[in-house]
Amino acid sequence: MTKPILLLTRPKESSFCFFDSLRPEIAAKARLIVSPLLEILGTGVQPDLSGVRGVIFTSANAVGFAPLGQGRAAFCVGERTQAAAEKRGWKVKQVSATAGELLADLDMALIEGPVMHLAGRHLRMDIVSALRSRGVTATCATVYDQKLLPLSDEAQSAMAGTAPVIAPLFSPRSASHFVEQAGNLAQVHAVVISPAVAAVLPEGACASIQVAQQPTGLEMRRSVEKLLADCRLA
Repeated sequence: MTKPILLLTRPKESSFCFFDSLRPEIAAKARLIVSPLLEILGTGVQPDLSGVRGVIFTSANAVGFAPLGQGRAAFCVGERTQAAAEKRGWKVKQVSATAGELLADLDMALIEGPVMHLAGRHLRMDIVSALRSRGVTATCATVYDQKLLPLSDEAQSAMAGTAPVIAPLFSPRSASHFVEQAGNLAQVHAVVISPAVAAVLPEGACASIQVAQQPTGLEMRRSVEKLLADCRLA
C-alpha cells in the first residue's frame, strides 16, 4: 500500500523537531516531505534592555535573535521556547501553553518592573496592549521576520498524486499561504492548531480538516499521530 505523506511546512529546524517528536513506530508509517513556507530572518534590531526587568518570548524563534539572558527574567510560551531561553541564560519564571494562557495566568507578583515582548514581525496577539491594559509597563521589539517561501516541486507533486497528504498548519498566515501555493488540496488531510486556522481553508477543498483539542504543539503531535495510525490512510 502507498504510504501517506507527512508534509511539514514550518521552518526546516522546527519541522524536523516536530517529526522527531512523533513516536518512531508512528513516524515510520509516513513518507516525510519538508517544504518550509517560512524563513526566519533576524531584523538586526538590538533591543535596549536597560531598565527592563523581564522579557516575554512567545516563540523559540525570538530567543536566538535576543541578547543573552544573563540571569534576567523571562516568561515563555511553550516548553521548546523555555528550553531555548534557559540555554541562552534567561531565568524562566513562567511557562504557559499559549500566549492567551500566559496572559491569563501571569502572576503579577513576578513582574518587578517594565517588560519587553521580543517578537516576530507578524503577531497573532497584541501582548503589549493586553499588558498595558492591566497597568504593566510593556514594550515590544521586533527581532525577527517570517519571510514567505513557495512550496517545493516535491510538495506540489505529492499533492497532485493519489497518496493522502497530512499537512499540519500552525498559523492563519502560513495556512493562507499554503492555500495560495497548493495546486490541489483534494488529497490533503489538514491538521490545524485552532479554529482560526481552519477558517482559512476553503470549505470542501481538503479531504479532511482536524482541529487540535488544544492550541499546543503536543496536541498537534497527537492529532498527526492519530491520523498516521488510521489504517484507512495506509
